[in-house]
Amino acid sequence: MAVPVGPVDDARMTSRRPLPASLRDAPFTTPTALRAGVAAGRLRAADLDARYRGVRVPIDPDLPTLARAALLASPRAAVIAGATAAVLHGLPVPTRVDPTARDEIDVAVPPDVRGPRRIGISSRRLRIHPHDRVELDGIAVTSAGRTWCDLAQVLTVPELVAVADRVPEEQLVEALARHPGRRHRRKLLVALGLRDPASESPPESVLRALVVLAGLPAPRVNVDIHDRAGDFVARVDQLFDEYGEILEYQGDHHRTDQQQWRRDRTREAELESLGFHVTEVTSADLARPRELVERIARNLRRRGWAGAIEYSPCFPTRSPVPRPGVRNPPRPRTPDAHPPTG
Repeated sequence: MAVPVGPVDDARMTSRRPLPASLRDAPFTTPTALRAGVAAGRLRAADLDARYRGVRVPIDPDLPTLARAALLASPRAAVIAGATAAVLHGLPVPTRVDPTARDEIDVAVPPDVRGPRRIGISSRRLRIHPHDRVELDGIAVTSAGRTWCDLAQVLTVPELVAVADRVPEEQLVEALARHPGRRHRRKLLVALGLRDPASESPPESVLRALVVLAGLPAPRVNVDIHDRAGDFVARVDQLFDEYGEILEYQGDHHRTDQQQWRRDRTREAELESLGFHVTEVTSADLARPRELVERIARNLRRRGWAGAIEYSPCFPTRSPVPRPGVRNPPRPRTPDAHPPTG
């Protein structure tokens, strides 16, 4: 005779014993959980993310939670560094090094310490001055200045400028003076010289750096334009004063938002009626920096510039921008077959 299985039985079969309150909202090690009385089988449940061996985090963790988990899986002297530290500081990094896109957390350990060997953790041995180690919401990270120095290994000079524009100059100078490396010092010094905190977005910073590194005149940033009666017309991203040439970076919302698109067209018409010429720049243009610079140079020549393009050795030789939609595939989340008991 068949025995019917009702809702009560289903609930009993699928229910999970709640974790202790101290383990519910933050990463924890499996030994800590076992000492708290959590069964080994409970640590393999689907509501826990097991990407780092010996550590559990709540499912769908954000970046700070993953950073805390990565430190739990690392030696005590470890610190979050590189692109992961940059994102935690709120600094801009390109997609190719973004820890979320790479599905990898950047960790640094002292030179005499072995780094963690975990899928999803990228470790480096670095000498870090105590002043270059800070805490953000309880997470040990490299300072903003030291993070900028370390990013020179993976970023172009224009990308380093985009970061430098958002960090106080004093912090950058002090971190650079303490930085033990010499290999990328030239890149950092060039980027520091191009720093302009008036820039309001990373693409604008990259655009300005490309222009200057190509030997073109340096534009002024975020300039208010008034008509002959003194009335405000627009605030433009970058202006070559002597030549009346304006550069405007257009994010995708300028295309997808119909009202914004209409305002842009009216604004551009107003500016050109005052004698200016507007060059709009998109992310696709930044992905082809030499073509972009040559186009800007042609427009400047039409308006009286007599110079020539002279590329700095720090001008990007090719675009680091990845093809749209290409991201690293996610790594499998395989729980520990046998959680450590010690």
